[in-house]
Amino acid sequence: MRFSLFLFLFLLSAPVYCQVIVVDKDLPYVSLGRSIDYFVDPGGQLTIDQVVKKGVQGQFLKASADILNLGNTKSAFWIKVSYFNKTHHKAYLVLDIASIEDVTFYSPVGPGQFVKIHTGSLVPANAKVIHANNYIFTLPESLYNIGIQTIYLRLKTNNILLVPLKIAVSERLIEGINLTERLESVYIGILSALFFFNLSVFIRSKDRTYFYYSVYILSLFVYMVFYFRGYAYYLGDDFRIFINTYPHIFLALGSIAGIAFSSSFLNLSILIPQSKRVIQLLIACWIFTALVCLFGYKSYSSALVQILTATTSVVVWLLGMIAFLRGYRPALYYVIAWLFVCLTSVWVVLSLSNVFVYREIIITIAPLGFIFELLLLSLALGDRLKDLNAGTLVIQSDKLRIQEENIYLIRTQNERLEKIVESRTTVLRKIVRSLEEANADKSRLFSIIAHDLRSPFNSLTSLYSLNDLDLLSLDEVKMLLNESRKSFDHIHNTLNNLLYWAQSQLKGISTVPSRFSMRILINDLMQVYQPLLVRKNIKAKLVITDGADVYADLNQIKLVVRNLLDNAIKFTPLNRSIHLKIWGDENFIYADVCNPVAGDLNIDQLAKDTNMQPAYGTSNERGVGLGLQLCRDFAERNNGQLKVSKEEGRVVLRFNIPKFKAGIS
Repeated sequence: MRFSLFLFLFLLSAPVYCQVIVVDKDLPYVSLGRSIDYFVDPGGQLTIDQVVKKGVQGQFLKASADILNLGNTKSAFWIKVSYFNKTHHKAYLVLDIASIEDVTFYSPVGPGQFVKIHTGSLVPANAKVIHANNYIFTLPESLYNIGIQTIYLRLKTNNILLVPLKIAVSERLIEGINLTERLESVYIGILSALFFFNLSVFIRSKDRTYFYYSVYILSLFVYMVFYFRGYAYYLGDDFRIFINTYPHIFLALGSIAGIAFSSSFLNLSILIPQSKRVIQLLIACWIFTALVCLFGYKSYSSALVQILTATTSVVVWLLGMIAFLRGYRPALYYVIAWLFVCLTSVWVVLSLSNVFVYREIIITIAPLGFIFELLLLSLALGDRLKDLNAGTLVIQSDKLRIQEENIYLIRTQNERLEKIVESRTTVLRKIVRSLEEANADKSRLFSIIAHDLRSPFNSLTSLYSLNDLDLLSLDEVKMLLNESRKSFDHIHNTLNNLLYWAQSQLKGISTVPSRFSMRILINDLMQVYQPLLVRKNIKAKLVITDGADVYADLNQIKLVVRNLLDNAIKFTPLNRSIHLKIWGDENFIYADVCNPVAGDLNIDQLAKDTNMQPAYGTSNERGVGLGLQLCRDFAERNNGQLKVSKEEGRVVLRFNIPKFKAGIS
């Protein structure tokens, strides 16, 4: 009771500008900016004694926010913290930010005497300070329940100066640090996973969009984790000092990669070609900011970063919205992601500019906003990849289909060309064969004219040019007349065959079928050839088993039978016999002319369509080689066929023609 009264009276006696922080186990681990005072040292030349006097004179200002935002200035700031430790345990002052370049801690050791501890982001670690991602100072020890302690901090930096100060005993300090580290380890793990995943996708797909996104994640990871949250100390003092000297280079690199990612992801060159100048201007501004930071003007680059961060976020969000409104569906997640980043960036920038009060939640919200943006952008990339895969599958399917169609067209075209070539080859072969036959016919015609016709005519001319016919006896005259009769018969038969053959070759013969009897036709022709049969002592045997009428061209069939009989008589040896047989089946009448032959006979040569070779009979009768060809042509013209075979030493020439049936006209 007595102690409480003493404390109450003591606090009342303290100056009104000094607020005392009571340290106990219930003191929350939060920023205590409203419980501290600060003094602005524009020239940065004041000593601790001068500052203490300023405090006694009441020139310190009372903070109005939990986290002091002292702006981007070259001034030094003095912080005065008065506290009263009610516990038996050590208390700690935590400056929960690692980016302040010059930090000096003044701890009283006696009246007007202070111990000075210097540290900062650009100096090597001090063993008297716990230097992690913050600065932890051990508060002076004091006897239990005795006196109010006052410590001073001198802060100076070439950046926006934020002062999140906390006081805690060991238990609260460990709890607070563990909670913060657990939260931050989560988003550090997420960032690492996103980076390596998108990097692996880029390596596999070679898609530049994933490369830009990977650089974007890596650069902002360095800026957010190593600089903004102060974890660069894990990699040593040299790396920590480097990061804190040139932090905005990494932010600029990340922003440029983010702009390039947005341009590639949204297909701005196609969807919004007018955006090219805007994109180029933003990239140029970020390059300029990086150069300003590189040349040591960190304070100016910090001011540029605030403007460009908000501007870039708004611009790329608007471009995404335009692309989405123009029908680019994968931009949906992109618009949502950048909307969140845009709002977060604008809020942070305005808070840093003291438009809004800078609160401790911003330290947590800024990284979480970045994480949330990356997750949504990953969804956008996944959606885009799905569309690309679907489009790729469609393209591949179309290519395969086109390839199959091309293969089919090539195959069918090849088959068609092969058929055309084969057809043309066949036609050419026929033409060649026809030309060869025509050439042979020409030669044969010349031979016929030169020998077969000229010789009989010469004989007749010689006979009738004799001047001494009166000197010949009657028997000699008869003999000459008989010989001339043979010449006339030969000339007549040859001219007749030539006429029919020429007409058939010139397509001048028209087949006019009619009804007639083969029996009567053959009997009539046998009487005509009877003198020849008698001369060679050849017997003709006719057998008729079917006497039905036929339906064919009478003159053509008569020529066929006459040529077959003529050949049979010509090639039959003396004193032999010729067999003729007329027989039939249901549809045709067949005529067989059989005769023996002397010597070997080439049946294959007789069966050829093109056979026009002349031959000599058993009594040296000469033919012109047209007979069998005419027989074959005329038989086919009358729906029949001429066949040649050899049976028991005899040649059999057989042709058939249709029977006459009622109703045929």
